[in-house]
Amino acid sequence: MLARVKTTPLALKILAGLALGAVVGLALPTAGTTAWGDGVAQVASIIGNVWLSALQVTILPLVFALIATTFSRSRGIGAGGLVAQRTVIAVAALYGLAILSGAALATVLYGIAPVPAGVAQALRAMGGEVDATPLPVADMILGMVPKNIVAAMAGPSLLPVLIFALLFGAALVRIDKKAHRDALINGLNGLADAMFVIIGWVLAIAPIGIFFLVIATAHQHGTDLLVGLAHYIGLVVVALIAFGLILYLVAILVARLPAGRLFRAMLPTQAVAFGTQSSLASLPLILKSCQALGLRETTSAISAPLAVTLMRVTSPVTHVMVTTYAAAVYGVPFAIPAMLLAGLVGALLEVGSVGIPSTATFVALRAPVLALFGIPLEIIAIFLVVETIPDMFKTVFNVTADVTAVALVDRSLPDDS
Repeated sequence: MLARVKTTPLALKILAGLALGAVVGLALPTAGTTAWGDGVAQVASIIGNVWLSALQVTILPLVFALIATTFSRSRGIGAGGLVAQRTVIAVAALYGLAILSGAALATVLYGIAPVPAGVAQALRAMGGEVDATPLPVADMILGMVPKNIVAAMAGPSLLPVLIFALLFGAALVRIDKKAHRDALINGLNGLADAMFVIIGWVLAIAPIGIFFLVIATAHQHGTDLLVGLAHYIGLVVVALIAFGLILYLVAILVARLPAGRLFRAMLPTQAVAFGTQSSLASLPLILKSCQALGLRETTSAISAPLAVTLMRVTSPVTHVMVTTYAAAVYGVPFAIPAMLLAGLVGALLEVGSVGIPSTATFVALRAPVLALFGIPLEIIAIFLVVETIPDMFKTVFNVTADVTAVALVDRSLPDDS
């Protein structure tokens, strides 16, 4: 029995923690009717928030290390010949499309199905009622380049830290002395690795942390939390499917792939992607899809692995959807320019996180975007609970984008290439 528990995927354990916490929380006497029931919920809230704090403490050093090494990670990618260079261009174009699509889809979907007030209250309660006062635009612009980086790291927004990390990373790759450059890069990579180890420890007990957080929330707000999770999942999945259709249009209209042939060629690859939630594991089938579509083997052999490495194109869409949802929960105004910035930062983080452990990807990539707009990071625990469901759809359309990128590159090359 113990061996079976150890081999159970973390996502299923977290969902089990959610379900058990909801059962216990709903079984407790209604909030305010008994002292012992309220006491149990209060203790559960304290334990859950201790776990949540442990998750948050790694975010700042992790974000700085990832952003500062973005340029060193991607250095030389564009120098790998014509196919590699055009793959980078195709990846950049698809990321741009994803950012614009994310903002458009979020505007439409949240206009049709806004976050209900009761759901927002329940979701806030799970992470704690935190003041989420957004920074004025003028202050945000003036604070982009910090006068004191230490003070900025302790401030309410990660924007100045991100800007400094980018500048630091750009300067890092220009250091003439290789020994000094490599020492700094290795140190930052070591810092990121250490944070991932800590995150791994914290995520290992995530089912317990979620269990206690949900007990307190379900006791106070009943089933509103479960309704909110279903609402969130539904909106994100609909946005991903809509973006997937946009990718198909690009493949058909721009890359000139026959629609029927494209659907047939992609189906096996998408099925594996849905089951494994890994673009890398789907790479052999991506290459087979490219072959079935008549794309040149010389192109796909170079372009497909590079696209898989560089691009998780659904990331900007999900960053916009997640950040907009969190903003609605905490009452933070979030207009289209903010959505575009959230998508852009999400794409930048995705490119800069090549090779990071998958178990920490969610925390590493979502938290800085939320913090950028002054949205409390407590809500990240809620999204972590159900991440496995949207992640299946994200992987499906990530591999679709990989094949689309290869097709765009192949069509752009001379016939004798």
